[in-house]
Amino acid sequence: MIIAATIVKAQTCQSPVQRCCAIALLAATGLMASGALWADDTSGAPTLTEIIVTAQKRAENLQDVPISVQAFSQQELLDNRVTDLKNLSILAPGVTGTSSTSENSTTIRIRGIGTVADNPGLESSVGVVIDGVYRPRNGVGFGNLGEIDQIEVLEGPQGELFGKNNDAGVINVLTKRPSMQFEANGELTVGNYNDKEVWSSVTGPVSGDSAVRLYASYQKRDGFLTIEPGLGPNTDNNANNRDAYSMRGQYLIKPSEAASFLVIADFSKRNESCCAAVPTVVGPFSGIINALASIPVLGGRPGAIGIPQSNPVNAFDYDTYANGITSQQIRDMGVSGQLDWDLGVGKLTSITAWRDNTIQAGNDVEYTGAALASQPATQANETDFKQFSQELRFAGKDGPLSWLVGGFFSSEILTPHSTFYAGPQFEPYIGGVASAAATGTPDFLLVSQLTGKPPGSTYIPGVDGQADYFLQTDKSYALFTDETYTIVPDFDVTAGIRYTREQKTADSHYNDPDGGAGCTSLLTSPGLAALGPASPAYQFLLGYGCATAFNPFFTNLNTVQSLDEGKATGTIKFSYHVTQDLMAYASWADGYKAGGFNLARVVNPAAANPLAPVTNTGYPDETVNSYELGFKSTLAQNTLRLNLALFDEQYRNLQLNTYNGIEFIVTSLPRVESKGAEVDVDWLTPLSGFSLSGGVVYAFTNIDEFGTAIATFDPERLNNRLVFAPLWSGSLSATYQIPLSASLVIRAIATEKYNSSYNTDSSLNPVNLQSGYGILNARLGIGAPDSKWSVELWADNVADKGYKQIAFAAPFQYNAYDAFLGDPRTFGVTFRVKL
Repeated sequence: MIIAATIVKAQTCQSPVQRCCAIALLAATGLMASGALWADDTSGAPTLTEIIVTAQKRAENLQDVPISVQAFSQQELLDNRVTDLKNLSILAPGVTGTSSTSENSTTIRIRGIGTVADNPGLESSVGVVIDGVYRPRNGVGFGNLGEIDQIEVLEGPQGELFGKNNDAGVINVLTKRPSMQFEANGELTVGNYNDKEVWSSVTGPVSGDSAVRLYASYQKRDGFLTIEPGLGPNTDNNANNRDAYSMRGQYLIKPSEAASFLVIADFSKRNESCCAAVPTVVGPFSGIINALASIPVLGGRPGAIGIPQSNPVNAFDYDTYANGITSQQIRDMGVSGQLDWDLGVGKLTSITAWRDNTIQAGNDVEYTGAALASQPATQANETDFKQFSQELRFAGKDGPLSWLVGGFFSSEILTPHSTFYAGPQFEPYIGGVASAAATGTPDFLLVSQLTGKPPGSTYIPGVDGQADYFLQTDKSYALFTDETYTIVPDFDVTAGIRYTREQKTADSHYNDPDGGAGCTSLLTSPGLAALGPASPAYQFLLGYGCATAFNPFFTNLNTVQSLDEGKATGTIKFSYHVTQDLMAYASWADGYKAGGFNLARVVNPAAANPLAPVTNTGYPDETVNSYELGFKSTLAQNTLRLNLALFDEQYRNLQLNTYNGIEFIVTSLPRVESKGAEVDVDWLTPLSGFSLSGGVVYAFTNIDEFGTAIATFDPERLNNRLVFAPLWSGSLSATYQIPLSASLVIRAIATEKYNSSYNTDSSLNPVNLQSGYGILNARLGIGAPDSKWSVELWADNVADKGYKQIAFAAPFQYNAYDAFLGDPRTFGVTFRVKL
């Protein structure tokens, strides 16, 4: 009843401020708390379990760490079906996770700051560290994480201790280690959309001083998007399915109490038809697309559907349009070795790792039922990322001083292939659009009339387009140190500094299989010149027919770019334990993310020759200065944990990736500021077995200065708030465990994540605003008190709330927009067993 009343109250708060203020009020009065395991004090009363985190590369109580950290236990993650980085956001206020053309293109943002993952040249502002190994791109860290022991969300710049970049924060994932006690676990899930999931693990001793843990999982699920019948060759009925398996093995050897060595190897593979976009706004030429798809004389077939005919479009009918095959084959693997050796004077830690991530991705480029353009799912569209990293650190304690020194090295090889072909209906499409823009009547033979070539021979399907190859190498070197000194009892100062050297080289090889013959034919045709540059027909013909993929000036163009930069960053923190249960702190840190290169075709529309390739595609480094004040408290006889932080993060040259319907444009925003406050609370209520947890974040993340990047933004934008930056974000989780007998308990869990409105399009076009919404997940389970077995009914997105993940300009469709959607309501049953 209490859970139901809380959910009803949250759902009935209509405005963003009302809703988040309601959550904040609950937090302030202690009505939010942890689903973590309880402990007992000496009187036998339940108390909060101490949370140990490694936010400063040493094990510490969460309440003693002078930075803002959210920590989620194994039980909390199981209760909320958190198996990867993206669905972590249901628990973490201020954290958003989005995916676009594939689930390998996943982006994590903290306090509104992150980096769009579609361009492989861009690295993330939010770092991902899994079992001590830094993953430079969120997509490389995406996937089934196995048996998770704890996830820590470190907010604000963390590059001083956690590797390069990470100027917006770090997601630190710790998986379960091998045990010297035998244990076996298994889980089976079945759900709607024909969902089938299974995983199992086993751990135990191999010898007197070593142990092993093995894990394997598999999931297969139909997609939630219905593909409307298009021209073909796509014969799938749905999109956004999942078909994935993963394996993870760990071997721990502990020859003495002073030394241990852990080897971790993992492998995962995903074969999916993902991820399709849906139209949200159709442009003025939707009738042309439908004519091409359905009229045989135009190369279509009767009954084929190209796209919705008119606005408004209900994107949450979950209908997508794709004549071409959309598929991904993603392979991720790696191995790491961690040595921990207590030498008496200090502890030596060495982490050596190698990783390889590969994706072959085919795509129906324009997301319509017409055959306009495509990317084949072959090695011609393969991106491979290899990384070797080595971290070495030495830490110890000498009286009032806790010290740490270390070094880090990373070597990366990134090889993206990008192939893009015109489809059989591209030529009549651009002719129809150009003539309709000029006269109101489409002429599907306009291109052949201008070039004098037979219809369909100016842009040859599967030949006219681009076949580019890039090779980027990156070497990063760093030295760092971090010390905490107790000046007087209860008053500590922590200071750290890091020097990072970054060396990158990008070899770009551009190629047009037919030399850009289609665009060349247009440019040299007397008929085009007769139209005149001011003619709408002229502008559409060149805008689409000479888009970067068909631009002949890129033919056989090879460029080499390099950068060599160094940066010193640091932090200083002051913390004071006012009492044993109350700690106040103040901190400053600066952060740095290296510059890089746009690994795509780039032109300058304002140049004398707007088709001339830009051979310098570099962008500068991104930096931040961050200030934070806060306190951490444990109250009410260790049943209430209340933490508050005020923050101000000032970014310079924030790296931004924008898609304009034709090409990806990488720009830098000179000044972006994210400032606000956040509250995190855990509470064991007086009602036995009932706990609450959650938090609220207010983050005003605003573009203070646009610079030359202003050209990529919509002039009609509603405000200057950064894309994907909700003003309010809150999460509330309730857990109620009731013993039915000595051998049976029932557990109920409800979690809601709320985001106020934000724009989902990097250009801030107002049509792509996502209104405020809440996602409610619920669980009801019954099982043994010792978790030997359980059966759980669950539902995610209970209210079936439709929301946009990412919106963007529809490719080759004037004034039209598409979006990648979040999952609709899913539900099922899970069976768990432990031996």
